[in-house]
Amino acid sequence: MRGPYLLRPLQVDIIVPSGVGGVFCLAKNPRKVVFVGRAEQDLRDAIKAYWKQYEFFWFEPALSKRECYINHCYCYHNQMGNGGLDDDTHPAPPEKMDIKCPVCGK
Repeated sequence: MRGPYLLRPLQVDIIVPSGVGGVFCLAKNPRKVVFVGRAEQDLRDAIKAYWKQYEFFWFEPALSKRECYINHCYCYHNQMGNGGLDDDTHPAPPEKMDIKCPVCGK
């Protein structure tokens, strides 16, 4: 995963490609991720939506909705093992896609 970077709108515009999906992690300090999310269409806008709540971000683009979901699951489980997240809801698969979590099978 790429980062950490300061979460500021201009910084996101410079670093994150537009029009691609992917997974992102957010934190209030650069050592502890507290949020894991994904954007199936526009990673840049999804990250910028949180700029007032968090200080740092990491991201990883994905080539498909399937890859995006799988990466989201891996990041979610990894960070849950590192002390929990602000939102501990397990990632849901993309709409109309029959796929299970590669880590826990949900």
